[in-house]
Amino acid sequence: MKIAYIVLKGMPLGGGIEKYTEELGSRLVKKGHEVIVYTMRHYGAGDGAYRGMRIKTVPTLKSRSLEKLTASFLATIDQCLEKDVDIVHFHAFGPAMFCFIPRLFRRKVVVQGHGLEWKRSKFGRSGRFFLRLAEFPSVRFPHLVTVVSKTQKKYLMDTYGIESVYIPPGVNPPNMEKPDIIKEYGLHENDYILFMARLVREKGAHYLVEAYKRLNTDLKLVIAGDAKHEELYKSELYRLAEGNKNIIFTSFVRGKMLDELLSNSYLFVLPSEMEGLPIVLLEAMSYGNCCLVSDIPENLEVLNGLGYMFRNKDIDDLSAKLSYLIEDSKAVEMVKERAKSHVLETYHWDRITVQFEEIYRKLL
Repeated sequence: MKIAYIVLKGMPLGGGIEKYTEELGSRLVKKGHEVIVYTMRHYGAGDGAYRGMRIKTVPTLKSRSLEKLTASFLATIDQCLEKDVDIVHFHAFGPAMFCFIPRLFRRKVVVQGHGLEWKRSKFGRSGRFFLRLAEFPSVRFPHLVTVVSKTQKKYLMDTYGIESVYIPPGVNPPNMEKPDIIKEYGLHENDYILFMARLVREKGAHYLVEAYKRLNTDLKLVIAGDAKHEELYKSELYRLAEGNKNIIFTSFVRGKMLDELLSNSYLFVLPSEMEGLPIVLLEAMSYGNCCLVSDIPENLEVLNGLGYMFRNKDIDDLSAKLSYLIEDSKAVEMVKERAKSHVLETYHWDRITVQFEEIYRKLL
């Protein structure tokens, strides 16, 4: 089969959609399929190949609210010019509003939901309103809709009467590493709290920084992540952390640095306001981390009772839970191995690849 994925910021990049496509697409290539991945030109490398996938870049407006829509439209037009494309796989409701176009060329269309785009605060009121309108064609026109969380599956049934296919993300076996690169930041085993995500408001890093500042602890706080078009928010985070040498910003991490951070943290915290299904939480649990998360349904679905939660957007509760877990190391240790075993047994990229391969074949 020849499969086109529309549209990613770039590859490799650290977002959930990018990670999902990288793991799925590279495995489909190994199974003998041809994979094209459309990415946004201004996020990095140009056209080329990565892990056997063909990368095609498209221009887009450098606007937080319009970049995905313009990139999705241009990628959709470009794939129509590609010969013999069997499956066109759109990521995210909203940018998938153009999914009717490949159908005009008799191509099979899959739309995969990664959360509700119109809930993302970064788009502003008018942007969220438009994305809410764009959700309807995104779920009505494809041959099949898949979702990464049970919460989204219920939402589509309750809102549109659409039966979707639930296929969550997966994890790879962890690459456990002893502290090496992270020593350059003054970090060692079990001496820091870790946040790892894009630095956008909905991921809630500001709640964590505020809560951490109230603690009396020698543990450092590591903020690992970055984001384009988010200079104001990042400046806000830097101001919140100003004067506290124990709050460390590493920017975006990959490879050995990522492995070291996940292998040696005392506690992993994900204070997100909303999620699709957080791959980074799956990864943190797979490394045997004790995780503290906001109590949104998508986080709790992953956590499965094998970690700790606090009330979403509640800095007081977050600070109290952090203090409790810092003081009670037994509470931290008791969930680590069970969380790791659960995630590695439940979320398999190889199994997910087989599921998508079967779905694609049934559509043809």
